[in-house]
Amino acid sequence: MTVIKFPNTPANQMSDTAKLAHEMEKEKQAAEIFLNWRLNQDDWETYYPSERDLELVAMFGEVMRLIPIVSIRLNSKLAEFICKLKTQYEPMEKKHD
Repeated sequence: MTVIKFPNTPANQMSDTAKLAHEMEKEKQAAEIFLNWRLNQDDWETYYPSERDLELVAMFGEVMRLIPIVSIRLNSKLAEFICKLKTQYEPMEKKHD
């Protein structure tokens, strides 16, 4: 059994798994800060999530610390993204006259 001393272990003594976990945590925190800032702006509707933002929300959304209005607006942006994907990949239904 491997015991990981985290975060007191110097970086050069961390296992590769611990280094990766540390980097992912830093990236998640940066995304939290950015999303809390960007989706709390008056022009939040003009923001389009990057692919990496979407990946991080998919991986860590459940534990991200987002303020309530940001969570609501993020849900709106995710729904918008899904609708755009749907129209791109599904043929439009033909209208019957």
